[in-house]
Amino acid sequence: MTTIKEGQKVPEGKIPLSPFTKQHRLSGRIDFENVMKAPLHRLGADVFLLLAQTNTLTQTHARLGIIVAKKNVKRATRRNWVKRQCREYFRRNQHKVSQFDIVILARKGVADLSHDELTERLNTVWKKLAKYGRLSSSA
Repeated sequence: MTTIKEGQKVPEGKIPLSPFTKQHRLSGRIDFENVMKAPLHRLGADVFLLLAQTNTLTQTHARLGIIVAKKNVKRATRRNWVKRQCREYFRRNQHKVSQFDIVILARKGVADLSHDELTERLNTVWKKLAKYGRLSSSA
């Protein structure tokens, strides 16, 4: 699971693992508000809501923000686990939605899921978002 460095060749059919750096995060209040006030796409599962807005910067990569309220997930360790799982999923799949700023809002019940169940639900909405991205880029 090493990342591909600049100049290295990627094996045929393999996608390089991307890092999750500061450039891949929604960091400030304004970034979150831009996505949350007027999302281009609202995709939900029973345990989270995904809001997406076209990337406002001229960057070629997606950015992610995660909100896990104490009201919805009581234990800090479990809130951090949910955030880690979402970040890791984003890191592995960001190439599919490179033109979006994304906010994931966790709902009640997300802490009760296993890793596989959470990944399955993220995968469902991620595929929809990727489809919307392909539609807008081809138009």
